[in-house]
Parts: sequence; structure tokens; C-alpha cells
Amino acid sequence: MSFRLSKENRNYFRGISKDFKIKLDMYYLCLMMGIASNNKSENPEAGELIDYWADKYKDYSNYIIGLILFVEAKNIGIDISNKETTSQHLNNFLDPDQQSRLSLDKGFKEANRYANGGMEIMMRKIPEPQLLGEFLVKYQEVLKEEIKNNQNFNF
Repeated sequence: MSFRLSKENRNYFRGISKDFKIKLDMYYLCLMMGIASNNKSENPEAGELIDYWADKYKDYSNYIIGLILFVEAKNIGIDISNKETTSQHLNNFLDPDQQSRLSLDKGFKEANRYANGGMEIMMRKIPEPQLLGEFLVKYQEVLKEEIKNNQNFNF
């Protein structure tokens, strides 16, 4: 298993794809939107990218994985202050033998579901981008709105 972004989802970015150095950049935007909105959809069958964190994401991978784990724990009602249940939860998503540290079964699957869900939000709320600057302004507006409306982030 790997990070996946379907061809249809990649096509959404075609007007600005030249502005991304790697395809994982597009995936990351989708993933963050999915987490912010707590929106997941089906794991794409195709669209394999890579099965590791690209160099520019490597230093931040623990934070990204932490966000996924936090939102998943909140969604299934795990009290993250309870060490035992939290450890059991973590073990489903993590695999220290994988370069990405995400388990092939649950970790990648849920990350891809959030990325695909984030793409749904973007397609619904942000017109297909032609200029990176305009897209990023609208993206951050929608991202803030989704975080504000997500009960998982009300502390």
C-alpha cells in the first residue's frame, strides 16, 4: 500500500500541477483538508504515489501521523489520556518496520481515505485552480472554516 491520489483527483490540480515539485504536495493538501473537515471517503483503488515520506515531509511526518491518530481516536471515542487504550489504537495504525511508519492495513488506508475526503471538500468548495496563489488563498479560507466546524478541534 502507498499514498494514493487518483487520476481524477490529480486532474483537479492540472492548472497548477507545474507549481508542485512532487505529487505528494497535492496529496498533502488533500490530506490536511480531509483531517480538518473530518471527512473520509473510499480509499482509491489506483493512483499509487509513494510508500514513504518524501524528504521535505520527513521532518514533519510524526506531526502528520499524530493528526491522523488524534482524529481517529476522537472519532471512535478513545480517551487519549488512557494510556492502554491509546496504545492499542496506535498499534493498529503504526508499523515501525515500514519506512513511512504507517501500517499497510490501517495506517495508509485511513490516510488515503482522509485525503480522498479532503479532495471531495476541495472540489465542492474551491473551483478547479488555475493560479497557485489564488488557490492557496481560497484553500486556507476553506481549511480554517472546516477546522472551526470540526468538533474534534473544539478544546
